[in-house]
Amino acid sequence: MYQIRQLRKQRGDTIKTLASKIKYDFSNLSKIERGLLNPSIKLLSRIADVYDVNISYFLDEKTYSNEEEKLIEDLELSSEKLAEKYNFTLDGMHITVKEADFIITILRKLRETIREKD
Repeated sequence: MYQIRQLRKQRGDTIKTLASKIKYDFSNLSKIERGLLNPSIKLLSRIADVYDVNISYFLDEKTYSNEEEKLIEDLELSSEKLAEKYNFTLDGMHITVKEADFIITILRKLRETIREKD
């Protein structure tokens, strides 16, 4: 799967490193990345947990240009370093990590609701 390889490389992991993190055979993970095997939802969920992304990230078949990928990486809201990377303020006060996590949760719920209505 293109998305797994792309995310793994963005996060600086080798196939062996990711395989170790998710307790999975690296040779099979390589086959999944090359499209020779299909991953289970359980495996995708473990990878999503490691990289702090929603599992739907792997189910989206869109491909992006390098410029778009850089923009997406810069705008990734599930990043652990959201509060460090961006200096968000509201009413003159810095938004805390806990508040940012809450905002992300709300956005995900809104997204789910919108998709259900489509």
